[in-house]
Amino acid sequence: MLAIHPERFQVRFDECGPDGTARSSTLLRYVVETAFAHSAEAGYPLSWYFSNGLFWVVRRADLDLDSAVPYPEAVEVTTQVIGARRFWARRDNAVRGGAGRAVGTVTMDWVLTDREGHPARMPAQMSAAFPVLPGSLDRTRPEVGVPPTGAREGSYEVWPPQTDPRGHMNNAAYLDLFDDALVALGVDPQERPAQYDLEFLKPVRAAEVLRYAVWIAPSGVDVVARLPDGSVAWRGHHRHGARGMVRRGQLG
Repeated sequence: MLAIHPERFQVRFDECGPDGTARSSTLLRYVVETAFAHSAEAGYPLSWYFSNGLFWVVRRADLDLDSAVPYPEAVEVTTQVIGARRFWARRDNAVRGGAGRAVGTVTMDWVLTDREGHPARMPAQMSAAFPVLPGSLDRTRPEVGVPPTGAREGSYEVWPPQTDPRGHMNNAAYLDLFDDALVALGVDPQERPAQYDLEFLKPVRAAEVLRYAVWIAPSGVDVVARLPDGSVAWRGHHRHGARGMVRRGQLG
């Protein structure tokens, strides 16, 4: 049996969009908090990571959001590690509202890094604390194209309150940026069902400026954000509608 950890949250007023329902970034924050609570329960609180110079960072987040969550409904998030390999781990997370109503699922790929941000092998005792099923899982990348001529462009300076304890831009802050860009394109980010496929490639720190391009793609909306040196820091895809097929395959 995989170890499943639950956490319960109540949607706050300031976590909602104009329609009075939880923003997608709100749900992502709940999922990340649940993962760290699971780690602490297994004997790896935040203080352990600082003492040992090891830190989990999100490389990929795949959100499949089925229904909206109105204020002030309570939601339960459950998380479990379903795959791990050297410095990489995948968590499946389920979000449910009142009476067990399905709100959505979030699959996240995490990478363990050292103080300099390089991949670091998981200690044996940590691997033993999070048993996973045998077998392998796919590792794919978001299908994001090249910004076309006429793509909407903008810049975004990261504020200190949008960073995490490592000083990196919080994953949910990227999602807020994406949702703001969706609104500018006339797309309602609060509409459900909806899907987000996000990839985080480089850390972004407070006061750094991202240059981003967002555009309507054949199957939804694509976004690419770059650091001042031109390297891609983050990219993603959004589309409305239910997911037609769950990705399965082999871990590369």
